[in-house]
Amino acid sequence: MAITEATKANLRRKSGFVDNVQVIDGVPLFSWVDINITELCNRTCVFCPRVDEALYPNQNLNMSIKLTDKIASELAELNYSGAIILSGFGEPTLHPEIYGIVSSLSGPYRLEIVTNGDKLTTTSIESLTNAGINYFVVSMYDGAHQREYFETMFHDAGLGEDAFILRDRWHDGEDDFGLKLTNRGGVIHTGQQPEVNVDSPCYYPAYSMMLDWNGDVLLCVQDWNKRVKAGNIYMDSLWNIWQSPILGRYRRRLIGADRNTAPCRDCNADGTLHGFQHKDHWLAAYEGKALASK
Repeated sequence: MAITEATKANLRRKSGFVDNVQVIDGVPLFSWVDINITELCNRTCVFCPRVDEALYPNQNLNMSIKLTDKIASELAELNYSGAIILSGFGEPTLHPEIYGIVSSLSGPYRLEIVTNGDKLTTTSIESLTNAGINYFVVSMYDGAHQREYFETMFHDAGLGEDAFILRDRWHDGEDDFGLKLTNRGGVIHTGQQPEVNVDSPCYYPAYSMMLDWNGDVLLCVQDWNKRVKAGNIYMDSLWNIWQSPILGRYRRRLIGADRNTAPCRDCNADGTLHGFQHKDHWLAAYEGKALASK
């Protein structure tokens, strides 16, 4: 499917933060952090691994506020100015302490929530905004009528169009369900999936971190099988894990267009839509000093 205007808008939303590279001691810092705060979801979409409960069961597992406090404290020490995205593998509004989680993570950076919108009301939007959310990403699955419904809701909550984006996800498989379809690291084969190209580069580990509900740092948001764990933020810092040997090995291989290691060899995601500047900084860093990349 050709990239739609809605998809382009979604890409631009991300580029505004990814393209701003912070460099610390010659090392480019991550600028995009996905956090999976809950393993709960109230939907089972055909293009998501959750469509098969045996493969990806719904579980009442949630990130603690103690852990988000630690994340926020470390981001402050790093003077982080990128984006934090509450999304991952679950529906964040189902977290039993969602307002406390948001308040804990709020800071001088973009704090987004990606949601199916099922639990949103004017009151909850106001509460989430007051707690620290400054951008809402709503994926609409039921039909075009939802656009007016959510636009009215955000308007009634006092938010303008610069505070949210509505993504149409009600399409069928012929239109790739209205999204840039991927196989989620080789887990899903629904729709017109692009072929896997093991000789294509990927910049996900160059600019983004993926934090799971239990503190595990995963390779990227595409790895739904959670096969690669670079560390755990209960036991180590974000900064140390970002420079860990395991992330370094994958990062260098992927920047060099080598996807021949699992899970990347099964992944068809286009990992070059963002992160060009980070890639260049990493190459300069590898040339300048010995990093954990072998």
